[in-house]
Amino acid sequence: MDLEVEKELKYYIPNNYEDIDRLHMFHFFQRYLFQGNYSSPIEEGLMRGKYKVLDIGCGPGTWLLDLANKYEKSVFYGLDNNSIKPSNLNFVKADMFDGLPFPDDNFDFVHQDPMSFIIKADQWNFIISEMIRVTKPGGYVEILDIYFTLRGAGPILSKIYEARK
Repeated sequence: MDLEVEKELKYYIPNNYEDIDRLHMFHFFQRYLFQGNYSSPIEEGLMRGKYKVLDIGCGPGTWLLDLANKYEKSVFYGLDNNSIKPSNLNFVKADMFDGLPFPDDNFDFVHQDPMSFIIKADQWNFIISEMIRVTKPGGYVEILDIYFTLRGAGPILSKIYEARK
């Protein structure tokens, strides 16, 4: 199997241009629903420009772009595939399953949006330990994910859920 094809298959949700609008819309829906972009007490640090923020699985970077434009003094990193960005936003093309390509104690805030369909149950310990490893002492790790049951799920959702085990 071709290495590029194999890497693409790690993601259960398509990662192409057709999905960008859906991901943007989901970000704005989520921001409206939760009345903000995060729940951790980081506003003051972001405003002062003392924070370095990492978003794992950032997709098109909507969450990062939203924050980078609001908090121009802080620095933001997105781990995924992307290229359009403001000067204080850095995208890193990497695979989180290979470990986060950052030194220990590097970020004040590490964020991850819903990735239930991408991260399998036996991979969560590694991903969370990597998030903790790159977070500075006293920093924050925030994981926003959904929990659901398969009760009443249709055949497609059941198949997707079973594939991630």
